[in-house]
Amino acid sequence: MTIRYLAPLALGAALLGFAGPAEAQRRDEEVGRSGNVRIVRVFEGNRFDRCYGMVPGHQLGARLFWAVGRDYILTVPGVNPPGDKSVRIRTPGGLIQARGRSDGGRTIITLNGPNAAKFMQLRGELVVDVAGTSFPFRMQGTTMEQVFVSVENCASRNSR
Repeated sequence: MTIRYLAPLALGAALLGFAGPAEAQRRDEEVGRSGNVRIVRVFEGNRFDRCYGMVPGHQLGARLFWAVGRDYILTVPGVNPPGDKSVRIRTPGGLIQARGRSDGGRTIITLNGPNAAKFMQLRGELVVDVAGTSFPFRMQGTTMEQVFVSVENCASRNSR
């Protein structure tokens, strides 16, 4: 008789145990497009955290981030072993040389100053070479500047 009453209690306790981690999980929502680049906002623990642009292409694509008052960031698939990496970004407008840091999952490249200005002029194809491993991407119907304006607008709109 007690087992019949304990089973629903155990099930309820188990479900409550799962509620905490589910709240802390990440959720990505597409909020628009700039050409073929998806604009996505990210929620961490049910709170807005950031926006990014996803350029389709190799593996999980190139992600373009911007945070209020910070540099522009490009991430591409990671290159092992983890650590600092030399990065070359080949564009129709020329070569951009930068440094990146790979954690094994993604390589993070911070673009500031002259590199950011040159990157903003990008239209069409780009190949990101991380320590000898190349990742090709193609933007269609947009420029990098238009993508970052969309990412900035998303971040500004959602951070209020």
